[in-house]
Amino acid sequence: MIDRVLRAIRLDARLFREAADTPRLSGEAAIIAIVVSLLAAVGSAVGTARPVVLLLVEWANGLVFGWLVWALISYLVGTVLGGKSGVGEMARVLAYASAPRLLSLLGVIPCVGWVFRVAGWVLSLAAGVLAIRESMEFGTGRAVVTAVIGWLVYIAATITLAVVLGGALVALGRYLPTLNQ
Repeated sequence: MIDRVLRAIRLDARLFREAADTPRLSGEAAIIAIVVSLLAAVGSAVGTARPVVLLLVEWANGLVFGWLVWALISYLVGTVLGGKSGVGEMARVLAYASAPRLLSLLGVIPCVGWVFRVAGWVLSLAAGVLAIRESMEFGTGRAVVTAVIGWLVYIAATITLAVVLGGALVALGRYLPTLNQ
């Protein structure tokens, strides 16, 4: 598993082809997506006013929107563009593509932590393009279009979630002060 994570971080296109062709890697891919989302959430939550709440929201956001919704949107857009993949296959390869987000754990470093978070997202997007290309079996141009559309949906969903939960958490924080701990 660690070897495949390192290959994903190195943007090894052969890894994504291997993951696309190997359904037995689905469990491992899910574990990677869960752990990467958790560690990225830790990197975002440490040092904030409400670390527990932010950790849980970031973790759920990373899993649901950053992995599962991105996989579904990528599958839908990719098939419209002529790709040949399945939803499970797309979820599997994009789970591996999330591995560079492990850099977000270094987000706890004062003053420069944001650089690691941004680098993790950029590398994850690049890995996502490779993963989509290998899974859909089409060219890089279509993979870029598919990945960007998926990410735009992810960003819109994240902003919507932040607005909705932000208001709810402000109201809830007045009644449950223990959320601040």
